[in-house]
Amino acid sequence: MMGRYAGWGLLCALCLAVAGCSLGGQGPALTTLEPAVSPDGRQMAYETAVDGRLKLFLRNLASGGVQQITEGTSDDFSPAWSPDGASLVFASNREKGNVDLYILDVAQRVTRRLTADTANDMYPTWAADGRIYFNSDRTKAWEVYSVLPDGTGLLSLTGRASP
Repeated sequence: MMGRYAGWGLLCALCLAVAGCSLGGQGPALTTLEPAVSPDGRQMAYETAVDGRLKLFLRNLASGGVQQITEGTSDDFSPAWSPDGASLVFASNREKGNVDLYILDVAQRVTRRLTADTANDMYPTWAADGRIYFNSDRTKAWEVYSVLPDGTGLLSLTGRASP
């Protein structure tokens, strides 16, 4: 249970920071976080607060044009590009009140849920081997897992049985 609270504490701190607060009252407000540059170097995905919720945006690095790519009443954060640049994986609290991973088709703007666990799944990264690596508190401790983009092949990489 402690891991779940720690995860939510991190998320709440991030939300407060992004909404315009500075950490510990020191320094400038944090308004835009977690930049992820596309594999071709043309776009940058990032999160920023809109009406008190974290949303994902794309910025064309050549033109400077910006598009909001997620909407709704959830927090969407930690974007990571697929190796081909066609999709983004990100974390969101869209369902069940916990955080799961979702995949967004960038061209079609279609989102699908990748993980569906009662634990929190956060901080994804998409590797060149096609697997998505992420942190989860499924064992009541933060560990590293990986999964295929279709949601199959879940592996625990640093579980208590792992070195």
